[in-house]
Amino acid sequence: MNYFDICNEVRVIINGKPTRTEIPSYSDKAAREAILNCYCHRDYSRNSNIKIEFFDDRCEIMSPGGFCSGLTLEEALNGEQSFRNEYVVKLLYRLGYIENYASGLNRILKEYENDEIKPKLEDNITNFKVILSNRNYDALYLNPQKHIEDNNGTVNGGVNGGVNGGVNGGIKELNKRDANIYRIISRNPGLRTTQILEIAKPLDPTLNINIIQKRIKQMSDLIEFVGASKTGGYYIRR
Repeated sequence: MNYFDICNEVRVIINGKPTRTEIPSYSDKAAREAILNCYCHRDYSRNSNIKIEFFDDRCEIMSPGGFCSGLTLEEALNGEQSFRNEYVVKLLYRLGYIENYASGLNRILKEYENDEIKPKLEDNITNFKVILSNRNYDALYLNPQKHIEDNNGTVNGGVNGGVNGGVNGGIKELNKRDANIYRIISRNPGLRTTQILEIAKPLDPTLNINIIQKRIKQMSDLIEFVGASKTGGYYIRR
């Protein structure tokens, strides 16, 4: 989920209203259901991994192993059950990670019931895949002029994290590494460098503490350290 949050770009619209509008590229609730579904129902006997892949227009979440015991996708959407990992499902239910048996796929679809492009659910013998469309694909990739028009003809909105635009009202352009660091701090205010590294490392394996400190120093007009040296953390300047 940390990896998903980092990659989930947020389009920001500032158009004269008292508050700004933030549009995440993907539904956090739908992603949560899809990822939990992987842990509940994957085939642990297969030498394969759960995969989350991001493309310009979509996110794909894939679980090793399709439906078991002859269950079909249509039957699953109608609430029928077939547990490959019965005790894992019961454990996650008791721990509060899942709310109700056999409701996850319908929860994903409900999150996109008002969207033109619906989630795609693909099932075969080797894997189960959930494909979520990027809600900001048109405005950020196909037709950037729409993003400018939404911001009253300026580029002040930008994209949270600095991807394809400025951040925090277009203060400056950020490269990919700086954008990741900025996004992590904006979503988790008060983090220290070691905590930032823990979240960012999967996306940037060459990252280390010294690099993070240098990059934050370069972004001193956007990021500030608040509090005592031993207990404080980094925050986005407002």
